[in-house]
Amino acid sequence: MSSSPDVVVVGAGVVGAACAYHLAAAGVRVRILDRAYVASGSSGACEGNVLAWDKELERELPLALRSAELWQSLAERLPDDFEYDRKGSVVVAETEAEMIASAERAQVLAGLGVHGEVLDADGLRREEPHSAHDLPGGVLYTGDAQLEPRLATAALVRAAVALGAELQLDTEIRRIVRDPSGRATGVETANGFVPAGAVVIAAGVWTRQLLQDCGLHVPVEPRKGQIVVLERSPVVFRRKLSEAGYVAAVEGGNDAALAIAMVVESTGSGTALLGSSRQQVGFDREVDISVAGAIAARAARFFPILREARALRVYAGLRPLTPDHIPIIGPFAEASNICVATGHEGAGIGLAPATGELVADWYTGSGTQVPLSWYSPDRFAPVELAAT
Repeated sequence: MSSSPDVVVVGAGVVGAACAYHLAAAGVRVRILDRAYVASGSSGACEGNVLAWDKELERELPLALRSAELWQSLAERLPDDFEYDRKGSVVVAETEAEMIASAERAQVLAGLGVHGEVLDADGLRREEPHSAHDLPGGVLYTGDAQLEPRLATAALVRAAVALGAELQLDTEIRRIVRDPSGRATGVETANGFVPAGAVVIAAGVWTRQLLQDCGLHVPVEPRKGQIVVLERSPVVFRRKLSEAGYVAAVEGGNDAALAIAMVVESTGSGTALLGSSRQQVGFDREVDISVAGAIAARAARFFPILREARALRVYAGLRPLTPDHIPIIGPFAEASNICVATGHEGAGIGLAPATGELVADWYTGSGTQVPLSWYSPDRFAPVELAAT
C-alpha cells in the first residue's frame, strides 16, 4: 500500500464502493477496507432494484431520482457490464381498494417527476399476460430499472481502483481511533493502524457496532430478507413486478413479525427472482425454508403459472434498518471527520450512487444535490438511540 490515504472507506458493499468511486473521481486518495470480499454482505444477497415509486416522498425520493440518473450514466461510462436494464416496473393491485390507492399515489408521484401509467385489468394483462384474472389492474412506472448487484458493486470498485483508490480485503476492522477532540485519526485493523484524514463507515448492519466501539451511536438494526431463485424457464416477465402492498411491508413495524410482499422479476441469465420477506431476527442469516415457501406462494397468487416453477436456490441477507426508514448519511457533530453511509434498508442498490456523491461532496466541500442535513446521524433523539 502507498502512503496514508485521505479517506478510509470501511465496507466494500455497493454503498462503500459508490463512496470510494465518487471520492476517487474527485481526486481524493481513498483506501477501501473490508473484512471479507467485495459485496460479501447485503449487496451480495439482494435483487438489484432501482426504483422510485416505493420511496418516502420528502427525503428518500430525491435521493432515488438522483441515483437513477447516476446509474444510467454509470452503465454507459463504466467499462464493466452489470446488466443494467431500464425495464420499468408494474405495481400490481390485489383489490379495488389497492387499485384506487395506487392510482392516487401515481398522481402524487407525477407531480414529483415520476411518471406512472394507470392500468386497468386488461392493461395489466397486456403488460403481463401471466397475471391472475381476478387482479383489477396496476400502475406502470417506465423509469424503474434492474441491475445485477454483485456485478455493479464490483464495477464500482474496479472503477475506483482505476482512478487511484486502494483496495484492502480480508482485513478485520477492529476500531475507529479518535483523538481527544473527537476527530478520527484512522482505523485500527488486524494488520495494523491505517492513518487517515477522514473515515467513512459504510458497513451496513455492522456499522452500529463499529461506531459504538469508538463512542458514537446510530440506531441501525438488521432486518432479514430472503430471495427465491427459480430455475431457467421459457416464462419471462417483461417488467419488474411488485404488489401494491410492498410499501406497507417495507414501512411496517420494527419487530420480529414476518412480512411478505410479492416481488417477481426475470434476470438476464434466464432465472427469475421471487421476494420479498422482512423480519427482525438479529444477525441470523440462515435460510428459513418456511419463509421461502411463503414467498413462492405469494408470487403464485399473482402469477399462477409459477405454481409449477422449480426453485434453484434460496439466499438470505440483512438490510440495515433505521427507525424512520431513511438512510443515515453524513458526519457527526461530535466527530466531524467520521461520516456514516448506511441505513438504506432494502434500497441500498437503488440509492448507492447518490449516497456516494453526497459523501464525496461532503468531503470536498462542494455543493450537494440534496441537503445533507436530511440524512444526518444527529437527527435521532436520545430516546431513539436508547431504544435500539
